[in-house]
Order: sequence, then structure tokens, then C-alpha cells
Amino acid sequence: MSTASALFGVCLLAMIFVAPGTAAVAAETDPPPTSPPDSTVVATPVIEKPAASALVGDEIPFSGTAEPDSGIDLYSDSGGQPLCSVITDKSGAWSCEVTLPSTPSVTVRAVQSVAGQSTETSVGISVLNAPTAGAAGSGTVSNGTIMGEGLAGATVTAVVGEVSCTATVDSTGTWFCALPIGLTSGSYQLTASQVAPWSGGRSSSSSRPSTLTIDVDAPAPPGVTIPADSIQASGATFSGDGEDGATVTLFAGPHSLCQAVVAGGRWSCTSAAIDAGTYDVSAIQQDVAGNISDESARVSVTFAGVPTPPAPTEQPTPSATQPPSNSTAIPSIPDGDPTAAAPQQPQAQQGTTTDAPPATASGGWPASTRFSAGMQPAFGTAGSIDWTLALGIGLAMVALLAVPARLLAGTLRGLRAAPEPRSEGAGRLTGRNRSRYQEYETAPELAWNTRVTGGFALIASATITVLSAPVTDEPAYLRLLVAAVLGIFVVNAVAVLVPRLLARSVFDVTVGIRLRPLFLLVSVGATILSRVLDLDPALVFGIVFGLGLSLTASRRALGRLAALQIGALLAVGTTAFLISGSIASAAGPGTAGAFLSEFVNTVALASLGGAAILLLPIADLPGRHILRWKPIVWLLLALAGFTLLAGVLSSALEGLGGGAGLILLALASLTFAAVCVAIWLWVKFVRAPAHDESSTPTT
Repeated sequence: MSTASALFGVCLLAMIFVAPGTAAVAAETDPPPTSPPDSTVVATPVIEKPAASALVGDEIPFSGTAEPDSGIDLYSDSGGQPLCSVITDKSGAWSCEVTLPSTPSVTVRAVQSVAGQSTETSVGISVLNAPTAGAAGSGTVSNGTIMGEGLAGATVTAVVGEVSCTATVDSTGTWFCALPIGLTSGSYQLTASQVAPWSGGRSSSSSRPSTLTIDVDAPAPPGVTIPADSIQASGATFSGDGEDGATVTLFAGPHSLCQAVVAGGRWSCTSAAIDAGTYDVSAIQQDVAGNISDESARVSVTFAGVPTPPAPTEQPTPSATQPPSNSTAIPSIPDGDPTAAAPQQPQAQQGTTTDAPPATASGGWPASTRFSAGMQPAFGTAGSIDWTLALGIGLAMVALLAVPARLLAGTLRGLRAAPEPRSEGAGRLTGRNRSRYQEYETAPELAWNTRVTGGFALIASATITVLSAPVTDEPAYLRLLVAAVLGIFVVNAVAVLVPRLLARSVFDVTVGIRLRPLFLLVSVGATILSRVLDLDPALVFGIVFGLGLSLTASRRALGRLAALQIGALLAVGTTAFLISGSIASAAGPGTAGAFLSEFVNTVALASLGGAAILLLPIADLPGRHILRWKPIVWLLLALAGFTLLAGVLSSALEGLGGGAGLILLALASLTFAAVCVAIWLWVKFVRAPAHDESSTPTT
């Protein structure tokens, strides 16, 4: 037993001291249990700015969100190196600025790289960079002519102080225009913007302001020092004083002797060979802006020596300042004429043989106007119209303008019709209180030629239409006036001839045509609104004729004819609007192309603007007859007309200070609606009971 007990004790001790160590070794050598790796979700990159289909240019700011601390590379669909590469911050935000060439549509991709994986997103935009602008030629001094570079076919508007000029960029990317005459000499800020044929009337941002010195004052005649009364026929040195930087040209009769640039108030040049003889020597100078001085006093000088062949040498001088070599006298150059040397100035100042820009850039008949460019595309391009926004604006115009106007008109008509004590004949000015036999009702019986008055009204309406945008003294605006006259004629023909032709056969109603001179006041109001808000395209109302119906015509006949009239205007206006862009592209530059574009744009603007205004259910407008006949028809036509007009003017509305302009218009519409409703409530619920309590009821 003692031996067994001893063995048991030894085993027990071994279990106590050895087993824990073995467990520890096992714990150290065995790998720890593994847990499945964390599955993380990588954020997809987002481009927040610019928005899809936006028109951007110059330094384009891109920004968005992505996975924090990831890399973002921007690529254009033209390929090549990344436009920019950035790292997102801790919140995942990123931003960078890129520069892209002007193009109707380009897709920019944002590629995110994180943990060896890449994801991307993209946005389609239109790019229209600002044009360059500067003095015609080199330097910063101009006599009123400016030039620069832009997108071929674009219309550039250059602004110098309070004046501006427009030009079309030629196929080489160059534009040239002359500022209006009358600009005084001084230092001005010069900026320029351009509208591309595909931008739908939307303009690029303005170029960075640059300082332009306008000098339209002709320098004084230069002073000339004659070496002697009789000098050698070649190699004589002449000198004198002049304006720093000006180019002095010395003449001997019809011959150009030499030319020099004034420095430090002095000039000096050596004469070329000339036939021996006596000549009147004089000089003129052209300053750096291109202004030409009068001729200096003529001094008779005898050139002696061996005669040389009669080949007068003409120095490289601006052609505007150099008399013809075979002329018999030095030409008299008008003093202070700022355009005398304008076409030649770029060549003279640059010292190259580059031809001056063509006449289409500087003005003339082929010059562009605001009505020449194609309208914003309706569908399918990056710069197309946002019809959702246009529909919203159309609904707002119906709810905040048309309906409140009808409410106000009905209220005021009720007030005029109320039986109030008045003297005989008082209050008969408008509405029901007018006598059916008043004198002005018979005014059409005066011996006026209807065709003459109608033609005058059409020309007046076209003139008002032309004045809805800035006008200069270029001949192109005479072309625009002719195009506007034809366009207004077509719109009026559609508005009155179509219903008249169908009135008898379809509605069994006899319809006449009458001149509506008061509509010219509506046209003036639309033009003033366009000029004040600088709308481009402009709001145009070109209707001057209306339908003359019998007083016995039924409400149904009046409503159906009015609906036909509005429908015809909407159909013609929509057609002209849809083909405007293709017409502008197909017609190309030149007088004929610009004329056709202006005609189509006038038809589109006058038809849609006229239909929208005629739809207002007030006075004797067609909109009131349609509303009295079938309100649902009026609502559908009004919504269509106002939406189309909002779509055409969307680019102009977007330019009214961005969102601020739309907010101001919305507030004005809300104020108008609130005033109309307040007047209606006061008349219906405040004025009427008080009148009933203080007076006997009337029938």
C-alpha cells in the first residue's frame, strides 16, 4: 500500500504541474480562430455641378461627392489625359476646375479609384467659352474699331462703356465691328460675349474686362523741317515734330518720300529718289488709334541733281493715309473722322499682310441682329428647352395672371354697370354704359383708304417689333425691318383669313375683318417689357387685325371662331419655332440667310406671343369668347399657349439674374393675383352689403 500510495502521489503532482504548461504551449502554437472580413460599401461618385445640359464655359467648376479619401479623375469623351485629378476630403466632397473647347455637347466622366476598384459617373453639358476682344490691330488704343476671336458662326456682342456693337464670327474664327459714332475719347472697360447657332439664344459668359483706350481725336498736322530750298533728288534727310507713336508720311507732290514713327516728340527720315524738279512738300500723321491728321502746310522745294527714273517709291504705309502714286494732288482727309482708316488699321499696326476682316463682320447688309440667330432647340440636344419648367410657368400664368385678370375685369364691369345717381350721359365711357350710337362707333365711315391704313398699321407693328431689341445704324436693320413686315403680315393673315374662310362653310357665320389700332398699344407694351428686361428672344405681339362679327352671332359661334383663330396662330407659331434652328443653320451667313432667319423668327415670336395675349379672357379678346363658350377648351388652349411662350422665352427668363429674376416675376404675379382677389372680395362681400343697407334695392 505504501508503494501504491507513492505512485499515486507522483502522478497527481505530474498532473498538477505538467498539464498547465502543456495547455499553455498549445495555446501559443495554435492559430486563433478567424472571423469573416468586414464587407464595406463603396460610395458611388456623384457630379453635382454642373447640372446636366447646362451651358458652361471658360473655367468650368466641377464638384460632387464620392468615397472619402478616394481619388477622382475627370475625363472628357474625346479621350486623352485626365482633365484633373483630386483626392476627396474626409466627408467625401471633391471639386476642381477644368477648361474645355466650345462644343454643342460633351460628356465628362468622374472615375473613382479606391481599394483597387474603380467606379464612375458622367454628365452631358454644352460648352461655350467667352470670345476674346481688343483693339483692332495691336495694343489697347482704338479709334472705335474692335476685333477678336470666337466660335465660327457665333454672334458676338462687344460692350464698351454704355455702347455696344455686334458681329458674326467668320470661318477663320475672327470677328470685327465698329462702335457707334459719337463715342468720346477716354478709357473704357471692354467685354464681349457670344451666342452660338446651337446655343438656343443662350449667351456665353462675358470675357474678362480689359481696359480699352478710345481715341477719336485726330492729331494735329506734324511739323516739317526742310533742309534747304534746293536739295538733292535722293538721300535728303527731313525731320520734324509730331505725336508720340504716330506714323508720319512725307509727300512731295504726288510722291511718297519717306515714313517715320514719332519718338520723344520728334521724327526723322531719309527721302527716296525722285525726279528733279520743284514740288510742294507736306506731311500727315496717323496716330496709334488710326486717326489721321490734316495735311501740314505745303512748302515749295526744288530737288536738284541727276534725274532718276520716274518711279516714286511708296513706303509700307496704311493705304488710308497714303495718296495714290498717280494722283495730281494730296487728298484732303477729313479731320476727326474716326472710321477713315478703320478697315486698314489692323494691317498697319500689326505690320503684316493679313487682310482686314470681311464686311460681314464689321456691319453692312449681311451683319447679324438679335432676330438672326436660331431659337433654342425644342428637343434632343444638350441645350434644348426644359419643358417641365415651361409647363410649370404656363400653369402659373393661367393661375396667377389669366384667371385673376378675368376676375378683376368682371368686377370692374359690375361696378360700371351698377345704377349710381349721375347726370345725363355721365359714366358712358366703357363697358355696358357705352351708348351703341356714340360718335366713335361710326369712325370707320371716314373716307380713309382701308388698304393704306392697314398697310400703315402693319409697318408700325413691324417697326415696334424691331425696336424690341437694341438697334444700331447698320443697314442690316433695314433688312430686319423688311423681314419683320413680311412676318407680321403672315401672322395677321393667319389670324384673320383662316377663320374667315372657314366661317361660312363650317360655322355658317358671316365674318368681316376690321383694323384694331388699339392692339398697337399692346405691341408697344410688349416691346417696352422686352427692352426693360432685355429679353432675348423678345416678347412680340404683332396682331393689328381682328374678326368683325355680327352682333346677333351666338355665343357658340363666337367661341368656335375664336378657338379656330387661336389654334391657327399656335400651329403656325409652333411650326416656325421648330424649324428656326434648322433654317438658321441651312441658310448660312450672308444677307439672304439672315433675312430668312429673321422672317421665320418673327413669325414664331409674333404668332406665339399674339396667341398668348389674345387668350387673356378680358375685354373683347378671343380668350373671353372661348371661356364663355366652353371653359375647358379655353383652359387647354391657354395652357398650351402659355407653355409654348414660356418655352420660347425660357433662355431669356433664365438670364434674368438667374433664379432671382424668376423669383421676382413670381412675386409680381402673386401680388397681381392677390390684388385682383382682394378687389373682388371687397366688392362682393363688403361694398355690396353696405350699399344694400343704405339704399333701396335696385333691379
